[in-house]
Amino acid sequence: MARTRFRSTLLVIGLGVAAGLGLLRITSGDRGDTTWAERSIQAILAPLQASVSFVTRETGSIGQAVVNYKQVQEENEKLLRENGDLQREKGLLRQYQLENLRLKELLQFKEEKQGNYQLLSARVIARDPNTWFHSLTLDRGSADGITKDMVVINNDGLIGHVTSVTSHSCQVLLIIDREGPVPGMLQTSREPGIVETKADGSGLLQMVHLRRDSAVQEGQLVLTSGLGTLYPKGLPVGYVVGIEPEPNGLTKRASLRTAVDFQRLEEVFIIQKVIHQEGD
Repeated sequence: MARTRFRSTLLVIGLGVAAGLGLLRITSGDRGDTTWAERSIQAILAPLQASVSFVTRETGSIGQAVVNYKQVQEENEKLLRENGDLQREKGLLRQYQLENLRLKELLQFKEEKQGNYQLLSARVIARDPNTWFHSLTLDRGSADGITKDMVVINNDGLIGHVTSVTSHSCQVLLIIDREGPVPGMLQTSREPGIVETKADGSGLLQMVHLRRDSAVQEGQLVLTSGLGTLYPKGLPVGYVVGIEPEPNGLTKRASLRTAVDFQRLEEVFIIQKVIHQEGD
């Protein structure tokens, strides 16, 4: 309603200005001087003309401002989309760089160990949903020459062994499973012991049946001992992070942090053949 009254007022003002200008045009002729009446009309119409001119300029400015705001908004949205695309590309590039580093490390490890083992690379394609870190599935199977009980490692150390095989995949039991004990030994003293998972849910291993006077210290590396028929000798298993006596008082146990980060396994090696055991 207010807008309608405003428009009506502008219309009246405009008509008045037009009539006044017409009257001035008619009465002016070629005379150099204006009459008192003409000067009076000019004095009355001058403010009206200024008001109309101001309203016209402001209306044009507002319209241009609306156009500019829309353009700025569109450009801002375009820049936001481009920034999002750049961030995604940056993330992908970083992912490719990290993957390239991992693959380079694995290739170097394979070349270093070619005198010890015949290795076949594999990728982790699934994990057991019931025991998230206790078993996993690899993309290699009997068609690749994989058989049950083959040992799985990476460049950090021992992962586990194959428990079942299909044509193009295999299931691996990890050493952090309760069913996956490992014959181990301290790297420095060569003292043997059994490595098994701790039952407290800490994700740590423990090396049990160590002599009470054994020279075990925090930070020491534990390797596979080669005893038994499953794991070859000299594979890194974990690092000692704590020592405590056994309940019987005659032996002690050591808590171990695994050499392998089981939460970030992506690429691994399957030992198809042991050529020469490490440490022999």
